[in-house]
Amino acid sequence: MRRDVALFMTIFAGLTPGVGCNRKPPAPAHTAPAAPQIVVVKPEMRPVKREVEQPGTVQAFEETALHAKLTGFVESIEEDPEKLALLAKNTTDKEVAAKHDRFIDIGSRVKKNQVLARLSIPELDQEFKQKEALVRQADAEVIQSQKAQAAAVAGVIAVNAAVAEADAGVDRTQALVESWQKEFERVGKLVTGGVGDRQTRDETQNQLKAAEATLKGATARVLSAKAAVTKAEADRDKAAADIDAAKARVDVAKAEAGRLKALLAYTEIKAPFDGIVTRRAVNTRDLVSATEKIALFSVARIDPVRVVVQVPEADAGLVAVGQTVRLTLQTGQSEESGKVIRTSWSLEPGSRTLRTEIDLPNAKELIRPGMYAYAKLTAELPAAWSVPVTAIGKVNDEPVMYLVEGGKAVRVRVELLRGDSQFTQVRRYKKPGASDWTDVTGTEAIASPASALADGQPVQ
Repeated sequence: MRRDVALFMTIFAGLTPGVGCNRKPPAPAHTAPAAPQIVVVKPEMRPVKREVEQPGTVQAFEETALHAKLTGFVESIEEDPEKLALLAKNTTDKEVAAKHDRFIDIGSRVKKNQVLARLSIPELDQEFKQKEALVRQADAEVIQSQKAQAAAVAGVIAVNAAVAEADAGVDRTQALVESWQKEFERVGKLVTGGVGDRQTRDETQNQLKAAEATLKGATARVLSAKAAVTKAEADRDKAAADIDAAKARVDVAKAEAGRLKALLAYTEIKAPFDGIVTRRAVNTRDLVSATEKIALFSVARIDPVRVVVQVPEADAGLVAVGQTVRLTLQTGQSEESGKVIRTSWSLEPGSRTLRTEIDLPNAKELIRPGMYAYAKLTAELPAAWSVPVTAIGKVNDEPVMYLVEGGKAVRVRVELLRGDSQFTQVRRYKKPGASDWTDVTGTEAIASPASALADGQPVQ
């Protein structure tokens, strides 16, 4: 009987969980996660630093497309001095074979006013020669008119001398007339007194009449000489006017020649500034037109370069000329530092962004137009009531924070200003059911972190 009882107990122990040799160890108890520590804070009046980070693009400081002003044939593409200097050092056949590549092309470094190509316009050359000939002709006419004026002046002098001579003749004749008049009167008295004879009186009278006739002729010669003076003076004045007209024709001819010379200057395609040729769309003997839309060359000024950053509307007010900007470029170099040089001030209508430009020196030509840039701009905002960023949460996509009232968390809607990685500026808040907003000034207790709180949760 005892043996049966012992056997029964052994079997029972083997079948009962947790009893006997098949007993499993008890499962370890699960440790509850520690509750987040709730901190009660007060708003602080402090400024915050706002960091604006935006991608940008490197652009040439200026890039000019060079077009033809006149229609003509490309006479030549000019040689590149740098390439010629390199070819002068070449000795191997492979290098000598590159002599065909000695002309201005993409990548060529050019100086201001350096000729890149020349156009040939034969008819314009001939017209310029004609205008130069007209200038010489007009100059000759001026000289001719000046000589004619000199002759006219001499003629005036001559006729004035003739007038003086005629006046002197009148005076001599007048004296002779007066002398014969007295003699005629004396002889007449003698004849009347019976002393003289009539023949002597008649001869004296004839001499008087001859003298009077001579006086009339002298007087007429004076009038004729004076008329000649008038004509000579008119000829002199006309010669002076002819000189002015000839000089005016010289000016017109020179102006026409100058216009043609200016047009001929357009046959030389010149670099507008020091830079690099980025495009070439012309070859020798190409016919180019003044109406061609495709530029013959494009030249880019690459020192300095400008970095263009499009700042969103929300941050546009933080950008000011003179601000320091940190730039990261794909050049393998360290971070570049520059300043905001200019902004468009107004926003782009489509993207609602502010065009901001930073100029960077590029003497070593390591920065290339078209490169990607990443700009970081830091602006310090005026002081305002601020709380730690952890004190702000979101419920239904609306910002909220939790006040501590009566030992419990009270969730309130909140209007935010700006913030940085540590603090957020708060403008005001509104409690549930309230109709008005409340200023943050004087708020004593705000619970943080907001992500670990719920409305009505006890807060110690």
